[in-house]
Amino acid sequence: MADTPKEETQKPTVVIPKEDVEKAAKLVLDPGYVTKKDLPKMADLEWATALSDAVTKHFLNDDEDHDPYVYFEQFDFAGGDIDSIIFNMDIIKTRDAGLHKLSEALDENIIDNDVQQETY
Repeated sequence: MADTPKEETQKPTVVIPKEDVEKAAKLVLDPGYVTKKDLPKMADLEWATALSDAVTKHFLNDDEDHDPYVYFEQFDFAGGDIDSIIFNMDIIKTRDAGLHKLSEALDENIIDNDVQQETY
């Protein structure tokens, strides 16, 4: 009896509108970061990850005048909230500084900062 191929399940590709990429790119340059406060869809991890990839591609392919070090990170906060930030490491120099910017932007309380700063 021949094996029948298993049906592949693929997640639909997340499409990030050009205007969202451009807005995020501008924010990455000034003030240096973007959060769900700026683009509410960033509350969804899959969307935020796709946005980060799109912003990185924007700077690699479409914006020859700027070359920021774009970094994407998620952090845990008191009460169980997990939020994302895309930031420019030329402006916000460390993950710890990114955590504090995200905390300030979303008015969240930081928990056990040492645990979140472990190197992966």
